[in-house]
Amino acid sequence: MKEFELSHLATGVPGIDFNLSVMEALRAFEEYGIYDFLVVVRENIPIGIVNKLDLIKAQHKDYLTVGDLARPLMKLKVSNIKSEELAYLLDFFNSSKNPIIIVDRKGAYMGVLFYHVVLHHISLFKEITIPVFQKLRSMFGQEYYFYCFYISGAKEFGSSGRESLQRILYEGVKNSIPGDVGISYEEGEIYALSKVRMKEEELKAFYEEFHREFTLLYSEARPVYLYGYCFSLKEVQNFEEFFRLSSDLKKRMEDVHDASFFIFQGDKSSVVLCEYERREFINQIKLKIKQEFEKIVEGLKRIDRDLWEIALYDFFKNYPYFELFYIIGESGLQVSNNVVNPKLTYPVKVGKKGADRSEKEYFKKAGYEDVFISNIYISQATDDFCITVSKKFSYGGKSYVLAGDINYREIHKLVKGYASAGKADR
Repeated sequence: MKEFELSHLATGVPGIDFNLSVMEALRAFEEYGIYDFLVVVRENIPIGIVNKLDLIKAQHKDYLTVGDLARPLMKLKVSNIKSEELAYLLDFFNSSKNPIIIVDRKGAYMGVLFYHVVLHHISLFKEITIPVFQKLRSMFGQEYYFYCFYISGAKEFGSSGRESLQRILYEGVKNSIPGDVGISYEEGEIYALSKVRMKEEELKAFYEEFHREFTLLYSEARPVYLYGYCFSLKEVQNFEEFFRLSSDLKKRMEDVHDASFFIFQGDKSSVVLCEYERREFINQIKLKIKQEFEKIVEGLKRIDRDLWEIALYDFFKNYPYFELFYIIGESGLQVSNNVVNPKLTYPVKVGKKGADRSEKEYFKKAGYEDVFISNIYISQATDDFCITVSKKFSYGGKSYVLAGDINYREIHKLVKGYASAGKADR
């Protein structure tokens, strides 16, 4: 397989100095002509991007500089990547497909990586990734099983919430079914092609795990339900038969309410119904997170304030499911840098002292007596879904809030591990 340096895929969008005035920046756009945005740099370190439209709107505000209008983007350090690994780059783009800034090992600006450019390079290597529906034609008449899953009742969560639930479902399918897995955000469906027909008890365990994760992440929301079906492609000869069978199975589930439902279609058709478990189980997981976060806060209070950031690194050893910690002062301003789990395999934006967290729910609702656990949201640090755990504490006569982020992938592992431990105890 061919190997690339990541910078070779990047577009050389020009940089513009952080301290330029709005009018100076607009003149720079006139010189460059074709660009809708430029990369804001300070001593060749990229801060973010500035859009031409934002400058036009602010051209009468003489007190503003380019840096004031800069919008942050995710950064990736330059590295070599094999052609078969190109598809992994797509995971770094958020739901809006915002571009990514490429920097060298010292953090200096090298270029901008665009979603459509990555897609173009993937298309040059057909062996890298072939969507499930593109593979289907060659699978008709063979010993393969097609799976489809979708969520009912997710509209009230908005586009971001629906996407987060779909991502959780996607991860669950990938971990449960060997084979090719795809996702369609437009249709709200997860697909899988596999030589394996899941056992009914395996499917029910997968559904129960999704229920537990949902209840943990959205404890106050009304439940959502999973629908799905599976059929063998051995008797399917073309897409007309395939879509007719899919449509018939979906119609069977239209009248199912207040339970998750799955149909195994075939000579021995079967149905799996799955209801939500008691919330006591989820309360136990929340209690575990809260108790362990209490221990982190108590440990922090016994350490000199100047050593807090160093000490927080040690807590990852016992609580590896946290992706980062940071400390907020009583005014809502961050008083520590982001302390990032060194074992993470994905990039995390550098959060620095002075960031304003005063309007964040996890700051406002942090209390002395209890630990606050947020609903799931998109993290500014990773552009990925996470929850934040927070607690207020006193030190040296002042109030502080410790916040810790948990990525939704780690939530998935935490729920699964806790469920396995519970079964072993019974």
